[in-house]
Amino acid sequence: MKSQDTRYRQRIEISVEKGAEELLPEEVYGACPSGGLWIEEKGGQTVIRAYPEDASAFPDLLKRAGIAIKEIRIEQERDRDYAELTKRYFQPIRIEDITVAAPWNRRRGKGKTIIIEPGMAFGTGRHESTRIMIRLMKDTDMRGKDVLDLGCGSAILSLYASLRGAKKVTAVDNDEDAIDSAKKNASLNNITNIRFTCTGLENIKGSYDIILANLDIRTFANHAQHIVRLLKRDAPLIISGILGKEARQALSLFPSLTPLRTERKNSWRGFVLKRAQN
Repeated sequence: MKSQDTRYRQRIEISVEKGAEELLPEEVYGACPSGGLWIEEKGGQTVIRAYPEDASAFPDLLKRAGIAIKEIRIEQERDRDYAELTKRYFQPIRIEDITVAAPWNRRRGKGKTIIIEPGMAFGTGRHESTRIMIRLMKDTDMRGKDVLDLGCGSAILSLYASLRGAKKVTAVDNDEDAIDSAKKNASLNNITNIRFTCTGLENIKGSYDIILANLDIRTFANHAQHIVRLLKRDAPLIISGILGKEARQALSLFPSLTPLRTERKNSWRGFVLKRAQN
């Protein structure tokens, strides 16, 4: 009788702060070469479930990225097709008037849908700052407008701007992997009016009807003046990626602009800014 060789692998489940999964560095995905990584909402917590090559070293990757770990659980189980499991566990996300879904999700709900290939690029719709941006964009007239998306990541905001009637969208990121992911997502959505540029923010030229900037306080501190120069006279600047404790500092970086609207979700803040009318 021929014996069967049963293979086993370690599964690790790590509870983190909600939204932290959007900030996973490339090294985390690289530690799971079979594609065995997905995110679950479990008992009111966000859980990263993965099948890394070295489960004991995996938490250190998250800690070095500044992600706070609440709980770690490691178990042994039979080897399986983890890429398929990832597909099974990625569920569509409803944000305002759209549903964000993966290409393999069949149940997508009513209304408009944005298809995103889950991967290394920031922006699957789970992070609070992404949700804030979409909420602020929803109430901004984008019909026929020329929109600039700074730090586009997966291009979720660019895609949403296009769906809301933007005439043209310029999506910028300094990460080549993000731009490749963004182009793929545009293709998945059959959207052709987005121009992708891989470059630093300081190299962007022109003037725009609307600027989207879901960045961090350090980037705003370094580039706020240049961002303002890219705005047309009456154009709104929609920003997020800002913690509540950073809100006053963020607004002080744009002294020529007036906050017209503020949104908050948990620890994160977002604003619509515009030049004061004379």
